[in-house]
Amino acid sequence: MNRIVASSLRQRFLVILMTLVLIGAGTHSLERLPVDAYPDLSPPAVEIITQWPGHAAEEVERLITVPIEVEMNGVPRTTKQRSISLYGLSDVILTFKDGTDNYFARQRVFNRLSDLSLPSGATPSVSPLSSPSGLIYRYMLQSSDRSPMELKTLEDWTVEPAYKSVPGVADDSGFGGGTMQYQVLLDPAKLAGVGLSVLQVESSLAANNGNAGGGFYSQGGQFYYVRGLGRMKTLDDIRNVVVAVHNGTPVLLKNVGRVVIGIAPRLGEFGYQKQNDCVEGVIMLRTGDKTQDVLKRVEAKTTELNHQILPKDVKILPFYDRSDLIAMTTQVVKQNLLRGMLLVVVVLVFFLYDFRAGLIVATAIPLSLLFAFICLDVQKASANLLSIGAVDFGILVDGAVVMVENIYRRIAARKGTPLNVLEIVRAAAAEVDRPLFYAVAVIVAGFLPIYVLAGPSGTLFKPMADTMVFALVGSLLVTLTLLPVLCAWFMRRGVRERRNAAFETIKAVYTKGLDFCLARPWTTTMASVLLLAGSLLLVPRIGAEFMPHLDEGALWVRATMPYTISFDESAKITPQIRTVLSSFPEVTTVASELGRPDDGTDPTGFFNVEFYVGLKPYSQWTGPCHTKAKLIEAINQKLQQFPGIIFNYTQPAEDAVDEAESGLKSALAVKVFGSNLATLEEKGKAIKKILEHVRGIKDVTLVKELGQPSLTIEIDRAKIARYGLNVADINALITTAVGGDVATQVVQDEKQFDLVVRLEREYRDNPSEIGNILVPTPGGQQIPLKEFADIKVADGAAFIYRQDNSRYIGVQFSVEGRDLASAVQDAIQQVKEKISLPQGYRVDWGGEYKEYTASRRQMQVILPLTLCLIFLLLFALYSNIKFPLITVLGVLLSAPVGGLMALWLTGTPFSVSSGIGFLALFGVSVQTAVVYISYVNELRRNGAGLAGAIREGAILRLRPIMMTALVAALGLLPSALATGVGTDTQRPFALVIVSGLFTRLLISIFLMPVLYTLVARPGDRLEV
Repeated sequence: MNRIVASSLRQRFLVILMTLVLIGAGTHSLERLPVDAYPDLSPPAVEIITQWPGHAAEEVERLITVPIEVEMNGVPRTTKQRSISLYGLSDVILTFKDGTDNYFARQRVFNRLSDLSLPSGATPSVSPLSSPSGLIYRYMLQSSDRSPMELKTLEDWTVEPAYKSVPGVADDSGFGGGTMQYQVLLDPAKLAGVGLSVLQVESSLAANNGNAGGGFYSQGGQFYYVRGLGRMKTLDDIRNVVVAVHNGTPVLLKNVGRVVIGIAPRLGEFGYQKQNDCVEGVIMLRTGDKTQDVLKRVEAKTTELNHQILPKDVKILPFYDRSDLIAMTTQVVKQNLLRGMLLVVVVLVFFLYDFRAGLIVATAIPLSLLFAFICLDVQKASANLLSIGAVDFGILVDGAVVMVENIYRRIAARKGTPLNVLEIVRAAAAEVDRPLFYAVAVIVAGFLPIYVLAGPSGTLFKPMADTMVFALVGSLLVTLTLLPVLCAWFMRRGVRERRNAAFETIKAVYTKGLDFCLARPWTTTMASVLLLAGSLLLVPRIGAEFMPHLDEGALWVRATMPYTISFDESAKITPQIRTVLSSFPEVTTVASELGRPDDGTDPTGFFNVEFYVGLKPYSQWTGPCHTKAKLIEAINQKLQQFPGIIFNYTQPAEDAVDEAESGLKSALAVKVFGSNLATLEEKGKAIKKILEHVRGIKDVTLVKELGQPSLTIEIDRAKIARYGLNVADINALITTAVGGDVATQVVQDEKQFDLVVRLEREYRDNPSEIGNILVPTPGGQQIPLKEFADIKVADGAAFIYRQDNSRYIGVQFSVEGRDLASAVQDAIQQVKEKISLPQGYRVDWGGEYKEYTASRRQMQVILPLTLCLIFLLLFALYSNIKFPLITVLGVLLSAPVGGLMALWLTGTPFSVSSGIGFLALFGVSVQTAVVYISYVNELRRNGAGLAGAIREGAILRLRPIMMTALVAALGLLPSALATGVGTDTQRPFALVIVSGLFTRLLISIFLMPVLYTLVARPGDRLEV
């Protein structure tokens, strides 16, 4: 270290030149550095979607989901396999270990899909490469005179392809409107009159729609293609298709039915503000791409579509843009950084009483940050709210404070004598450079265990650790190179240490207290132990949770209606709920998503309606609701007018991440695993009843899987055999006549639309009419379907959830007014005592609680490892055990006190964020002990007596110790006190550090001299 300082003082011009290079490169990296609100917390996953229209959940599970699960068993690096089977859709999700390459995972899935054998009409597809939190842009198509179907056609064939062509966009999923179809609606009486069946009509349509290639020929020196053009283009083309010849007269399609343009059966509906049926587009970010960069390209494409591509009467109206959240969180970070920097400079100038010295120390702040930005840019990382907002300027300048304060004091002591400033600076730096290096190494060691964290907590905090470690390394380099040069330049004429009356008063009071404590070392130590014990008694009252919720400045409201509700009924209620949500002055935008999109990417039913609720900035809230919690309470109160509907409240990105984690529409859920759906539902109801009486548990919902009414047509094999029919003949008739079957496609330019054949609605909308559908026999007879089958209404499964090859039923819930850990542990205990499960059945408490337990286990290992690593570094510094031992003991007796008290006083549960705060606090707290012990050792090496060195070292090092502790605490004070969007995750982290450093300062300035007194003996090995 001495050589670095000495070389810097000799090569001052080179140091200044390298500083300018650092400023230029750092500024360039800062401009290039992409910024996001929050990192992506979801693990790598692959979703397999298989649509099989018209088939019940049991059939989908048996013939689609289970074969896919069996085939996917054993895919390398898989950690979890989940699925949901419902009417016409199978959705299987494979979750992989953190760090798995997404393309590796997808390729392994693709390889196995090729070996699958599924029923006709079922083709599995892999969802686009995007994470659950990758939703970055929502828009709606607006037009004054176009129908929702026309807008949906524009969305499918113009807008979606345009957005998908944008680099970084994984998918653009349309929602709402109606998918256009050409529909042939047959009259069974007319069909019977000409002796035709529905299947014969379908076959005729397929045979009368196509083009052919006839090779080529040459004539007159020219080359001609031969093309047969027979594709249907218009409604009249379809109407005039010959479906039969009756007594020499052709029978046209229009003679047996109607041909119309209609929409496919609705799976969902999108509403916006007062418009009940609109068209939405949802743009997903491709995993690995930078949000800001992609959003800029998406916004440019929106401008192009609105002004150059779409018809004049159609406009794209964005109503959710992740850049708004980024802007809000960035503004919060800037405000906190500026306030923190200002507080740090004020403290420096106050203690040093010299503006030059304060500015020299403050120089380390921007330079260390610029160094960190260069390192982040080199590793192609992105910045986020936590990684930048949780940077503590005080920690960054702690080393600079000690260095400049020592140089300043040494030069001031030589006032009035001939000065060799370079020599004084070099000697002053030599006194502190080695302990500074180890102090920074210890702080870095406090952040290193973060890299061991797995899961969402590791993903969230590793970028912060990267930024802090890079910034600390940069700060150390600046402290050892540039700051001595600046001191030598700006203090070359000498400095005069002015009398600081306030600090002199503090020092006088401290000296009396120090003498009192040194005279009673064991009493002082025991008082510290009792103070720590008192703070540890607060731990059961603090509570625990996995992670503070990331405030996105918006609400996501979920309405769970009766599971058997129809689309029409749900569509009547949804606008009423939207009106209630819009009535609050804090709300700017309300959009609703009923059911699921046509692409099957959100497997749910008509019972599920989700509302995006945009909010004004909190600073503009002037009504009775001053917080989001109060607003949710007021909304929930007003929504009680809808009996039988359960409402849950979360946030847009958080909702997607929670669903990906738990597999259900909730962040918290208990799952009962077993084979029989009826038994699962019985046990689920019993658990629901228990949870409803646990304090703090709210919004308890059983995800009912049974009770879906269905019309079953059970074919009598003996009867169909008499007429030479097969089961396939009857099933094909049911599929086409009732459900509608795609006979062919109608091509219009670049667009393709399905041509669907089915009976007119009045002949297929009740059991009686379905029973009267005529079945053609090989003998030419037309016999009603009811003669071949038993037709009745029965209950079946609406959904079938599976995880790791086993069925389960879920009970969703939330926790309010109580910490997560105690509420769930109470529920676990009660369920264990009151519920008995049959053999082969088990209960699993998943979602956020599982993440909490996993992170707690990690922290139980990481905290002791951190202390061991710090101890080893201190042993390397002092080459003995006693000084590292009292350093670690002093930190443990003083630092946790303030952090625990702050969590208790503010009602903040212990979480991963506060746990990381304690790790950082331990590292920073060691620095003040190192400064003190190294100086006392220096005094003893220079011949001072033991008692005198202990006392003199404490008094002379009071100023740098107070400065380092206060600047570190005040640098994060704005983050600890901040409220609003983007502050939730960093607040517990900052709160622990700020409060812990204050108590550490108040206790350690008395405790460390006392501990040194208890262990120091003549003949100690003294390293500094």
